[in-house]
Amino acid sequence: MFEFFQVEVNDKINSPLETFNGKTIAYLYLHIANTYIAWAENFALGGSAEYYDQQQITDFARIQAIFKQVDEMMLRFSDQFTDHPITAVKGYKWPEKYIETDAFSIFTHLLTHEFHHKGQAMTMARLLGHVPPDTDIMRF
Repeated sequence: MFEFFQVEVNDKINSPLETFNGKTIAYLYLHIANTYIAWAENFALGGSAEYYDQQQITDFARIQAIFKQVDEMMLRFSDQFTDHPITAVKGYKWPEKYIETDAFSIFTHLLTHEFHHKGQAMTMARLLGHVPPDTDIMRF
């Protein structure tokens, strides 16, 4: 998928689409990465990672490198919670909002969030004149 965006869509990843409130594919993928940071790194793992500026990073090679960091973050998340996925995760997500949930719910939220936006990104690519690859079917 990243190769498709980098090779086929190329600079159009920064083309705003009115149908998506003027957002771009690059913006969408940084939003996905920032959501992983918010929930896995900063909330569940107690980190203090900074968020990526969705207006400033426009190079898909850089976005792909960011997702390698997201993969590493999720490995740490998995290492901490795999043995006890319903471990309570509690704390303040926002200064005024106390949350109690579990690691499995956070993991599920992150995956469904990414796949929702991946579908939007594929639609965005179509609107920009590109036919996206099949990304949802496992082949055996």
